[in-house]
Amino acid sequence: MNNLRNFGIVFAVSFVILGIIALFACGYVADTVAGIFTDDGDDLDAILTPSETTGIGNEGEDDRLTRKLNGESFTWLMIVSDYRPNVFDNYYPQSEKDVDKIKEDFGILDDEYKLIEATNIVIVRADVKTREYVIMTVPTATKVDTPSGKISLGEVYALGGAETLSAEIGSMTGLTVDYYSVIHATELQSVANAVGSIQCNIPVDIAFDGKNYVTAPEEVTTDKDDKKETTAKKDNDKDKDKDKDETTEAETTYVVELDRASSVNLAKKLTAALLFYDDADGIDDEMLILQSFANGLMVNLSEKSDGDLTSAFTSINKKLVKTNITKEDVLAHTEVIRGYSWFKIQTLTYPGKYITGRQGREGYYNPDIDAAISFFADYR
Repeated sequence: MNNLRNFGIVFAVSFVILGIIALFACGYVADTVAGIFTDDGDDLDAILTPSETTGIGNEGEDDRLTRKLNGESFTWLMIVSDYRPNVFDNYYPQSEKDVDKIKEDFGILDDEYKLIEATNIVIVRADVKTREYVIMTVPTATKVDTPSGKISLGEVYALGGAETLSAEIGSMTGLTVDYYSVIHATELQSVANAVGSIQCNIPVDIAFDGKNYVTAPEEVTTDKDDKKETTAKKDNDKDKDKDKDETTEAETTYVVELDRASSVNLAKKLTAALLFYDDADGIDDEMLILQSFANGLMVNLSEKSDGDLTSAFTSINKKLVKTNITKEDVLAHTEVIRGYSWFKIQTLTYPGKYITGRQGREGYYNPDIDAAISFFADYR
């Protein structure tokens, strides 16, 4: 009987102790679960998130896609003009004084005068909301309707300047051009000096014929002064009487400036790369070079500190023909510019079709404006 009583006492005491332990355990679990599903629920993230992180924040969290960046979205229009007075001496006079002198000496201006046209056009669109960059090259041979008739974008710049070209590009894309910069071909070396060697894709051998940069002819080449030279001869027709010996026209010498390469760092020769023109296969080669140039330029700019970035723009701006970019504009967008290193990037050519020239007429690019406006709808 005593044994039975002692067992009952032990059992009762044990039951009470276990009950107390269970009560504390249930309370801990309840508090933990409640904390997880309330505002203090960081424990849930710890449970569901892998232990390794690859972000850039102080706590290893990548907040680049969500946090507010320094700077807003922008559209930048890069323009290169083919102004080389050391090569061509018949440019249309650039001042009223020069025009008056020409009128006095020659009466009227004729078609022999050369306009300073845009030879390269690139749209750089930075979109902070989508964390995207779009680099779109625009053929200067693109024909558009203007009050002066149907003319090329190169001529739009020649006749109306950067502001008029910016407005035209805006109507062709639906974008508002915030910034523009114009540089003469003769000053392209200044860009490389300011931002560093620019990496480009050169799809063909590029040669200089004394005036133009063209595809190097497939001729036997000889090395001379560390440059490749190719000589091409054209035969004149024999005289009708066939009494005279066959004669040849003056030789055209091609100096190879750039060799074909999938990627080349251009500390020099930017002029050869950006003034290259050959419409034998449309404009694909030119646009490929221009895309890689714009990409290489943005890569270089994105790698600079705030001070180096403003210094680069200051150096470039001194050589620009015209721009509306200020030092303050650069400082206001430094983080967005450096975002080029991690933003999504698209490079493409303005939609349309190249129409080959016929019967002595130059070819031109027929734009698909509806497609371009539709493409940029998400970036406005």
